Amino acid sequence: MDSSLKKRLITAICGVPLLIIVLLSPLWVVTAAVIAVSLIGLYEYFRAVRLTSHPYMCILGYVGSVIIALGANFSASASLLVMYLYVIILFLFMIFNKESVSLIHIALLAFGLIYIPYFLSNIIYIRMTEHGKVFIWLVFIGAYMSDTAAYFSGRFLGRNKLCPTVSPNKTIEGAIGGVIGDGIAFVIFALAMNAFCGEFSDESINVWLMFPLGAVTSIISQIGDLVASSIKRQFNIKDFGKILPGHGGILDRFDSIITVAPFIYLMLSCMSIMK
Repeated sequence: MDSSLKKRLITAICGVPLLIIVLLSPLWVVTAAVIAVSLIGLYEYFRAVRLTSHPYMCILGYVGSVIIALGANFSASASLLVMYLYVIILFLFMIFNKESVSLIHIALLAFGLIYIPYFLSNIIYIRMTEHGKVFIWLVFIGAYMSDTAAYFSGRFLGRNKLCPTVSPNKTIEGAIGGVIGDGIAFVIFALAMNAFCGEFSDESINVWLMFPLGAVTSIISQIGDLVASSIKRQFNIKDFGKILPGHGGILDRFDSIITVAPFIYLMLSCMSIMK
Protein backbone atom coordinates (compact mmCIF):
# COMPACT_ATOMS: atom_id res chain seq x y z
CA MET A 1 0.00 0.00 0.00
CA ASP A 2 1.47 3.37 -1.03
CA SER A 3 1.90 6.11 1.58
CA SER A 4 -0.73 8.39 0.00
CA LEU A 5 -3.44 5.71 0.17
CA LYS A 6 -2.41 4.87 3.73
CA LYS A 7 -2.81 8.53 4.77
CA ARG A 8 -6.21 8.69 3.08
CA LEU A 9 -7.38 5.59 4.96
CA ILE A 10 -6.15 6.93 8.31
CA THR A 11 -7.91 10.25 7.70
CA ALA A 12 -11.11 8.41 6.71
CA ILE A 13 -10.98 6.19 9.81
CA CYS A 14 -10.68 9.29 12.00
CA GLY A 15 -13.18 11.37 10.03
CA VAL A 16 -16.06 8.91 9.59
CA PRO A 17 -16.90 8.64 13.33
CA LEU A 18 -16.85 12.45 13.57
CA LEU A 19 -19.17 12.70 10.57
CA ILE A 20 -21.58 10.18 12.08
CA ILE A 21 -21.65 12.08 15.38
CA VAL A 22 -22.37 15.38 13.60
CA LEU A 23 -25.15 13.98 11.40
CA LEU A 24 -26.86 12.34 14.38
CA SER A 25 -26.66 15.54 16.44
CA PRO A 26 -29.27 18.34 16.74
CA LEU A 27 -29.69 20.85 13.92
CA TRP A 28 -27.52 23.50 15.57
CA VAL A 29 -24.54 21.11 15.54
CA VAL A 30 -25.07 20.40 11.83
CA THR A 31 -25.28 24.16 11.22
CA ALA A 32 -22.07 24.79 13.19
CA ALA A 33 -20.30 22.09 11.17
CA VAL A 34 -21.49 23.61 7.88
CA ILE A 35 -20.25 27.03 9.03
CA ALA A 36 -16.85 25.62 10.03
CA VAL A 37 -16.39 23.76 6.74
CA SER A 38 -17.57 26.81 4.77
CA LEU A 39 -15.15 29.17 6.53
CA ILE A 40 -12.16 26.87 6.05
CA GLY A 41 -13.21 26.17 2.47
CA LEU A 42 -13.56 29.89 1.71
CA TYR A 43 -10.13 30.57 3.19
CA GLU A 44 -8.61 27.90 0.94
CA TYR A 45 -10.51 29.25 -2.05
CA PHE A 46 -9.51 32.89 -1.42
CA ARG A 47 -5.89 31.85 -1.12
CA ALA A 48 -6.09 29.76 -4.30
CA VAL A 49 -7.61 32.54 -6.43
CA ARG A 50 -5.28 35.20 -4.95
CA LEU A 51 -8.10 37.18 -3.34
CA THR A 52 -6.30 37.49 0.00
CA SER A 53 -4.73 40.73 -1.25
CA HIS A 54 -8.16 42.29 -0.61
CA PRO A 55 -8.72 41.42 3.06
CA TYR A 56 -11.93 43.45 3.40
CA MET A 57 -13.49 41.41 0.60
CA CYS A 58 -12.42 38.21 2.31
CA ILE A 59 -13.96 39.41 5.58
CA LEU A 60 -17.16 40.23 3.69
CA GLY A 61 -17.10 36.67 2.36
CA TYR A 62 -16.57 35.11 5.79
CA VAL A 63 -19.41 37.12 7.33
CA GLY A 64 -21.66 36.23 4.41
CA SER A 65 -20.82 32.56 4.82
CA VAL A 66 -22.02 32.58 8.43
CA ILE A 67 -25.19 34.53 7.61
CA ILE A 68 -26.06 32.19 4.72
CA ALA A 69 -25.78 29.12 6.97
CA LEU A 70 -27.79 30.73 9.76
CA GLY A 71 -30.42 31.85 7.26
CA ALA A 72 -30.75 28.27 6.05
CA ASN A 73 -32.24 27.42 9.46
CA PHE A 74 -35.28 29.49 8.51
CA SER A 75 -35.80 28.70 4.84
CA ALA A 76 -34.08 28.33 1.48
CA SER A 77 -35.53 31.74 0.56
CA ALA A 78 -33.71 33.35 3.49
CA SER A 79 -30.31 32.17 2.24
CA LEU A 80 -31.22 33.21 -1.30
CA LEU A 81 -32.14 36.69 -0.01
CA VAL A 82 -28.77 36.93 1.74
CA MET A 83 -27.00 35.95 -1.48
CA TYR A 84 -28.93 38.59 -3.42
CA LEU A 85 -28.14 41.35 -0.92
CA TYR A 86 -24.47 40.38 -0.92
CA VAL A 87 -24.28 40.60 -4.69
CA ILE A 88 -25.80 44.10 -4.47
CA ILE A 89 -23.17 45.04 -1.86
CA LEU A 90 -20.45 43.70 -4.15
CA PHE A 91 -21.81 45.85 -6.96
CA LEU A 92 -21.47 48.88 -4.68
CA PHE A 93 -17.87 47.93 -3.93
CA MET A 94 -17.17 47.82 -7.64
CA ILE A 95 -18.86 51.19 -8.25
CA PHE A 96 -17.21 53.16 -5.44
CA ASN A 97 -13.84 51.35 -5.31
CA LYS A 98 -13.22 50.86 -9.00
CA GLU A 99 -9.55 51.76 -8.62
CA SER A 100 -8.79 48.77 -6.38
CA VAL A 101 -11.72 46.38 -6.97
CA SER A 102 -12.34 45.00 -10.44
CA LEU A 103 -15.18 42.99 -11.90
CA ILE A 104 -12.89 39.94 -11.73
CA HIS A 105 -12.54 40.34 -7.94
CA ILE A 106 -16.31 40.72 -7.57
CA ALA A 107 -16.92 37.65 -9.73
CA LEU A 108 -14.41 35.55 -7.78
CA LEU A 109 -16.00 36.47 -4.45
CA ALA A 110 -19.57 35.95 -5.72
CA PHE A 111 -18.62 32.57 -7.19
CA GLY A 112 -16.96 31.56 -3.91
CA LEU A 113 -20.05 32.44 -1.88
CA ILE A 114 -22.34 30.47 -4.18
CA TYR A 115 -19.96 27.56 -4.69
CA ILE A 116 -19.08 26.96 -1.03
CA PRO A 117 -21.42 28.27 1.73
CA TYR A 118 -24.59 28.50 -0.38
CA PHE A 119 -24.22 25.03 -1.88
CA LEU A 120 -23.20 23.53 1.48
CA SER A 121 -26.20 25.15 3.20
CA ASN A 122 -28.34 22.63 1.31
CA ILE A 123 -27.19 20.09 3.89
CA ILE A 124 -29.13 22.14 6.45
CA TYR A 125 -32.18 22.31 4.14
CA ILE A 126 -32.13 18.51 3.80
CA ARG A 127 -31.85 18.07 7.55
CA MET A 128 -34.97 20.22 8.01
CA THR A 129 -37.13 18.25 5.56
CA GLU A 130 -39.43 15.38 6.51
CA HIS A 131 -37.24 12.34 7.21
CA GLY A 132 -34.23 14.68 6.92
CA LYS A 133 -32.28 12.72 9.52
CA VAL A 134 -32.39 9.77 7.12
CA PHE A 135 -32.00 11.42 3.74
CA ILE A 136 -29.07 13.60 4.80
CA TRP A 137 -26.95 10.44 4.56
CA LEU A 138 -27.56 10.32 0.80
CA VAL A 139 -25.31 13.38 0.36
CA PHE A 140 -22.31 11.64 1.86
CA ILE A 141 -23.07 8.16 0.52
CA GLY A 142 -23.49 9.67 -2.94
CA ALA A 143 -20.22 11.60 -2.83
CA TYR A 144 -17.97 9.10 -1.09
CA MET A 145 -19.25 5.88 -2.65
CA SER A 146 -18.98 7.41 -6.10
CA ASP A 147 -15.42 8.50 -5.35
CA THR A 148 -14.47 5.09 -3.93
CA ALA A 149 -16.09 3.05 -6.72
CA ALA A 150 -14.56 5.31 -9.38
CA TYR A 151 -11.12 5.07 -7.77
CA PHE A 152 -11.00 1.28 -7.67
CA SER A 153 -12.71 0.83 -11.05
CA GLY A 154 -10.21 3.18 -12.62
CA ARG A 155 -7.28 1.59 -10.86
CA PHE A 156 -8.05 -1.94 -12.06
CA LEU A 157 -9.98 -1.35 -15.28
CA GLY A 158 -9.04 2.15 -16.38
CA ARG A 159 -7.71 2.48 -19.93
CA ASN A 160 -9.25 5.59 -21.51
CA LYS A 161 -8.71 9.05 -20.05
CA LEU A 162 -11.85 10.95 -19.06
CA CYS A 163 -10.59 14.53 -18.96
CA PRO A 164 -6.77 14.51 -19.21
CA THR A 165 -6.31 18.30 -19.29
CA VAL A 166 -8.16 18.71 -15.98
CA SER A 167 -7.57 15.45 -14.09
CA PRO A 168 -5.10 13.12 -15.86
CA ASN A 169 -5.68 10.14 -13.54
CA LYS A 170 -9.43 9.87 -14.08
CA THR A 171 -10.67 7.37 -16.64
CA ILE A 172 -13.95 6.68 -18.44
CA GLU A 173 -14.02 3.20 -16.93
CA GLY A 174 -13.59 4.69 -13.47
CA ALA A 175 -16.42 7.16 -14.08
CA ILE A 176 -18.74 4.35 -15.19
CA GLY A 177 -17.74 2.30 -12.16
CA GLY A 178 -18.60 5.26 -9.93
CA VAL A 179 -22.06 5.58 -11.51
CA ILE A 180 -22.83 1.88 -11.09
CA GLY A 181 -21.36 1.77 -7.58
CA ASP A 182 -23.42 4.75 -6.44
CA GLY A 183 -26.61 3.28 -7.90
CA ILE A 184 -26.03 0.03 -6.00
CA ALA A 185 -25.18 1.92 -2.80
CA PHE A 186 -28.44 3.89 -2.99
CA VAL A 187 -30.45 0.69 -3.48
CA ILE A 188 -28.75 -0.94 -0.47
CA PHE A 189 -29.42 2.21 1.56
CA ALA A 190 -33.13 2.11 0.67
CA LEU A 191 -33.46 -1.59 1.47
CA ALA A 192 -31.68 -1.12 4.82
CA MET A 193 -33.80 1.91 5.78
CA ASN A 194 -37.04 0.15 4.86
CA ALA A 195 -36.05 -2.91 6.87
CA PHE A 196 -34.51 -1.41 9.98
CA CYS A 197 -35.33 2.30 10.27
CA GLY A 198 -38.18 3.20 12.59
CA GLU A 199 -38.50 6.57 10.85
CA PHE A 200 -40.95 5.10 8.34
CA SER A 201 -44.18 3.67 9.72
CA ASP A 202 -46.87 3.85 7.03
CA GLU A 203 -44.60 4.39 4.05
CA SER A 204 -41.26 3.26 2.67
CA ILE A 205 -38.54 4.41 0.25
CA ASN A 206 -39.24 3.56 -3.38
CA VAL A 207 -36.34 1.21 -4.12
CA TRP A 208 -36.91 1.35 -7.89
CA LEU A 209 -36.11 5.05 -7.96
CA MET A 210 -32.91 4.72 -5.99
CA PHE A 211 -30.61 3.23 -8.64
CA PRO A 212 -31.19 5.99 -11.22
CA LEU A 213 -31.05 8.60 -8.43
CA GLY A 214 -27.72 7.17 -7.26
CA ALA A 215 -26.39 7.03 -10.82
CA VAL A 216 -27.22 10.70 -11.50
CA THR A 217 -25.83 11.64 -8.08
CA SER A 218 -22.54 10.02 -9.06
CA ILE A 219 -22.41 12.09 -12.26
CA ILE A 220 -23.03 15.28 -10.24
CA SER A 221 -20.40 14.17 -7.72
CA GLN A 222 -17.80 13.61 -10.41
CA ILE A 223 -18.58 16.99 -11.97
CA GLY A 224 -17.92 18.57 -8.57
CA ASP A 225 -14.58 16.77 -8.40
CA LEU A 226 -13.64 17.98 -11.87
CA VAL A 227 -14.69 21.57 -11.10
CA ALA A 228 -12.34 21.65 -8.11
CA SER A 229 -9.56 20.14 -10.23
CA SER A 230 -10.19 22.74 -12.92
CA ILE A 231 -9.87 25.58 -10.39
CA LYS A 232 -6.58 24.15 -9.15
CA ARG A 233 -5.29 23.78 -12.70
CA GLN A 234 -6.19 27.35 -13.61
CA PHE A 235 -4.39 28.74 -10.57
CA ASN A 236 -1.46 26.29 -10.70
CA ILE A 237 -1.86 24.64 -7.30
CA LYS A 238 -1.76 20.94 -6.42
CA ASP A 239 -4.09 20.99 -3.42
CA PHE A 240 -6.26 23.60 -1.75
CA GLY A 241 -4.57 22.96 1.60
CA LYS A 242 -2.90 20.44 3.88
CA ILE A 243 -5.39 20.15 6.73
CA LEU A 244 -6.39 16.57 5.80
CA PRO A 245 -3.39 14.22 5.35
CA GLY A 246 -3.62 12.27 2.11
CA HIS A 247 -6.46 14.42 0.81
CA GLY A 248 -5.18 17.98 0.92
CA GLY A 249 -7.53 20.73 2.05
CA ILE A 250 -11.19 20.84 3.03
CA LEU A 251 -12.17 21.65 -0.56
CA ASP A 252 -10.19 18.65 -1.82
CA ARG A 253 -12.35 16.40 0.36
CA PHE A 254 -15.68 18.24 0.11
CA ASP A 255 -15.56 19.09 -3.61
CA SER A 256 -18.11 16.39 -4.47
CA ILE A 257 -20.32 17.06 -1.46
CA ILE A 258 -20.56 20.73 -2.48
CA THR A 259 -22.30 19.81 -5.73
CA VAL A 260 -24.20 16.74 -4.47
CA ALA A 261 -25.95 18.52 -1.55
CA PRO A 262 -28.02 20.90 -3.73
CA PHE A 263 -28.94 18.06 -6.09
CA ILE A 264 -30.22 15.81 -3.29
CA TYR A 265 -32.20 18.69 -1.78
CA LEU A 266 -33.75 19.57 -5.15
CA MET A 267 -34.67 15.94 -5.78
CA LEU A 268 -36.33 15.68 -2.36
CA SER A 269 -38.19 18.93 -3.05
CA CYS A 270 -39.29 18.17 -6.61
CA MET A 271 -40.16 14.49 -6.43
CA SER A 272 -41.33 11.92 -3.91
CA ILE A 273 -39.07 8.96 -3.33
CA MET A 274 -41.54 7.52 -0.85
CA LYS A 275 -44.34 5.08 -1.64
